[in-house]
Amino acid sequence: SNKDYYIKKPTEKSFNDCCNEFWWLAPYIAKGIWRDEIPYAMEFLNKYQKDMLNRMLSWYIGIDTDFSVSSGKCSKYLKRYLPSNLYAKYELTYSNANSKNIWNSVFFSCEIFREAGKKVADYFSFKYPEEDDRKVTYHLEHVRELPKDAETMY
Repeated sequence: SNKDYYIKKPTEKSFNDCCNEFWWLAPYIAKGIWRDEIPYAMEFLNKYQKDMLNRMLSWYIGIDTDFSVSSGKCSKYLKRYLPSNLYAKYELTYSNANSKNIWNSVFFSCEIFREAGKKVADYFSFKYPEEDDRKVTYHLEHVRELPKDAETMY
């Protein structure tokens, strides 16, 4: 049996830790894009923040499947269990090294995380961190709109 690999229900602490990590990694990605440090930005987006996104999506899937499936190693079964429209957005979280495309991937990641996070929070009666979401999203939008010759992010 592969029951040992089934998605586990989050504790309130694990949910909060996941949200905190996701939202507080985003400014590092913004800083990397702004400084034209593409490998740095891509590492934070595709490794650290993606881990938190995949964790949240696993819980999302767990809710829909009564926690009776695995999302697979490296989340390989997300396509199998996510609604097709959500998975289509998820695919857009992968980017090439073009800064405009990286920004798009960042904002798709945030949108998906927000949707999944609110569903998980509602299901388990957890509190979704609306304020962190709002402040970080505002910061991301601000940095994205900075002129190329800006000397600081603020």
